[in-house]
Amino acid sequence: MPTTTLHQTLDRLDRALGARLRDRLGRRSRAARALAIAGDALSPLYRVVVVVLILWRPTRARGVRALVAAVSAAVIAKGMREAIARPRPGLRAGGGLPSRHAAAAVAITSIVAQRRRGLGLAMAAITAFGLMGRVSSGDHEPADILSGAVLGGLVASVVGRLGRVGSVDPPEDSGRPAARR
Repeated sequence: MPTTTLHQTLDRLDRALGARLRDRLGRRSRAARALAIAGDALSPLYRVVVVVLILWRPTRARGVRALVAAVSAAVIAKGMREAIARPRPGLRAGGGLPSRHAAAAVAITSIVAQRRRGLGLAMAAITAFGLMGRVSSGDHEPADILSGAVLGGLVASVVGRLGRVGSVDPPEDSGRPAARR
């Protein structure tokens, strides 16, 4: 199968999956409304999370890492989106692959999870719910979200590693008892 045909097939399958999800959720107006609210609230919520992390002294370095990871992931996603130029499913102009919301949200969640696994798990659930809202509202197709999430995770991994260079802080809830001094 030539690459173009494979690409077209994957695109068609992704768009069909997105349309089916929107159709099924459209029949459940409460679920659709909840997902739409979550999708719209995700970006402002995570901006507040990053600001709080930066302002609270014990988490300041983590907050700066989250900010760097989120901005880096969003900028990379924007560049990729312009190069790929895959149209969105809804009425919004411009490309949607990869999702900048997904890239930034997963980057922030991943940075938090590197230090606070429990909080990271809760944020991952919120992120997944909010990103489903981006699909159900017609802002993105599933592949847009998935590619943005992978990008955000990769960027967070790099930023997290660079942030630990010269640092000796182990994860707080790593399951090991704290050493006595």
